[in-house]
Amino acid sequence: MDAVGPKILFAARHYWDSPVQTVVHHLARGFVKAGWTVAFVSEPITPFHVFRSRRSQLGRRLSLYRRGGRWDLEGKLWAYVPGALLSVQNVPLLRSKWLRRNWRRLTLPNVLRKAGAAGFGIVDVICIESINQSFWLDALPHRLRVYQLGDNNAGDHKYTPLAAARQRELISKVDLVTYAGRGLGGRVAEMGAKKAIHLPNGVDFAHFNEGSDTVPAEYPSIPKPIAVYAGALDFRFDFELVSFAAERLPHVSFVLIGPDRLARKRLSDRPNVHLLGSRPYAELPAYLKCADVGIIPYDVRRYPDAVNSTDPLELYEYLACGLPVVATEWDELKEIASPAALCRIPEEFVDEIRMTLARQHDRDACIRYAAQVDWSTRISEVLKALAL
Repeated sequence: MDAVGPKILFAARHYWDSPVQTVVHHLARGFVKAGWTVAFVSEPITPFHVFRSRRSQLGRRLSLYRRGGRWDLEGKLWAYVPGALLSVQNVPLLRSKWLRRNWRRLTLPNVLRKAGAAGFGIVDVICIESINQSFWLDALPHRLRVYQLGDNNAGDHKYTPLAAARQRELISKVDLVTYAGRGLGGRVAEMGAKKAIHLPNGVDFAHFNEGSDTVPAEYPSIPKPIAVYAGALDFRFDFELVSFAAERLPHVSFVLIGPDRLARKRLSDRPNVHLLGSRPYAELPAYLKCADVGIIPYDVRRYPDAVNSTDPLELYEYLACGLPVVATEWDELKEIASPAALCRIPEEFVDEIRMTLARQHDRDACIRYAAQVDWSTRISEVLKALAL
């Protein structure tokens, strides 16, 4: 498809239709609304993933690969999942520096030629989220380069010394670094960023506020009240805190939505904890609107560096649905002064859930707060920083 107007390529960690929607998914939509044509390329699918991925997500990724990509958003966004013989993984032999730089040469068909055939042989901007896709900066002609730094990954077993070195190199090479948590500013400067802007997370307000409130199929069999979490169930998630709360509040159903491989190891013995796995982004509003309280139980005690600089997307999504929020307390959440109730100790977390469920909350205050942080307010900041 011949694209008109400026072009940007996003090198993302997750595929376009992934249940895990990160900052670059929202930025891509924002650039389309601003008149850009967008390429959205995720990390590759390989034979390794056939044995490791869940069948539903594998099928969606394979579809984007086999179809040679798909045009979305009225023909303004091309989404593609490359296929490669090997890709970078945190296992021996697959985390080498050579593979990180050269896996693109193992793609079938060649990912650069695929992008060129889709109209992205030359672009105005490359925005890197995945450090494993930094090859675009050397291989694809462009004018400006951006690195979207999501989180402080200190404590994540996937964040190896080699990955840290690659991130530092990437930050020093790009024209602009964007970061969500205020606490990341010093780290970005220390890594040699030429220019950086604080780009707080936001919410697709219309998607969540106006989304369906039809009761999800699983909910009728789950006793009310429901405390819901929808987001990443990774190393930052405090499984012990949820287990503690589930024990102290046996009448409350704790519903966790997100990739749940780790959660199934840590929480399978709690009868009032319900692990639903990932759900499509389009369906999330219903799961939130039909719950009674949203929770954000991050493990500040074990991972203070990672958590204190986290600006949680799920917070804004809960609030846009009018859902009251109970969260553990950390630096970033204190700074943004949201309507969420913040808790420092497990007993306080339990008490706040109990009190929130027992009283009427100011739904309008939640919605007003979320309306002010719609993603549309963030895109203009990026364009201004790039002088575009």
